[in-house]
Amino acid sequence: MTSTNVHPSPGGGRLRTAAAVALLGAVFGVALLAPMPTVQNTVRAEVLASVEKRLPGWDIVRARSSWEGAWTVVAGCGIQRLGFQWVPNHGLQPGDAWLHPEDAYARSRLAEISDDYRFLVWLGDPVRQHTLSCRQEMARIHAGRIGGYLD
Repeated sequence: MTSTNVHPSPGGGRLRTAAAVALLGAVFGVALLAPMPTVQNTVRAEVLASVEKRLPGWDIVRARSSWEGAWTVVAGCGIQRLGFQWVPNHGLQPGDAWLHPEDAYARSRLAEISDDYRFLVWLGDPVRQHTLSCRQEMARIHAGRIGGYLD
């Protein structure tokens, strides 16, 4: 009987280890760079639709989920930025949202288009929908500069 002893060639184990490490690195690289599949975010779409209806012509710079169903929204018109929280529910009917402005400018602009004179709120089905178009805002700002004042 003859016995055959199979001995790996010298350095063969190192070669396999190096190939495995390189392959593992390639797999991680693909995992980091490949786009992550997502599903349609219906709540985000509702927020964007609400803001686009109320602020026609404004660019929505950012809309991010924040706390307890609320969204942080920043809309832009020229160099103006309007930042606020869009907060649905919390004592309101479905489709309605509270507005929490980021600053005095946002408070004054949102107060003009609020569906209630006492609170900053957008109703899902208002009797009359109030809007603030980018064109209106640019005209207001331009008229203020010509007249020598800004509110």
